[in-house]
Amino acid sequence: MESAFYRYYYVSTDCLSNKWDTYEIEQFILSYGGFEEEGYGGFRHKSFFCTIQLMNVKNYDSWSSNDYNKIEMNFINIVTSKELSTWIKEFFQDFETFLGWHICEEIDDIL
Repeated sequence: MESAFYRYYYVSTDCLSNKWDTYEIEQFILSYGGFEEEGYGGFRHKSFFCTIQLMNVKNYDSWSSNDYNKIEMNFINIVTSKELSTWIKEFFQDFETFLGWHICEEIDDIL
């Protein structure tokens, strides 16, 4: 997804049946500092533009924020401003270490 103002990222398990514990991920995000809950599985940073949505999806290519599951999850959507602050870069590194997976930037296919 291309935007002049935002960057779009995601983290997913290697297959739909592999799951993370939702509570553990929520606690990591909240304990990191600066994030507040915004709806079920949604988080927004108070100082920087960074939103996170936790989901348990049935298909990696078709999902919505309604796919929240309080027990388990397999997909994380992240939206940030186009210019990444040092703080967000550090958060990404720590989040990747915690999850054991890499955060990937969504890139549109150019026809």
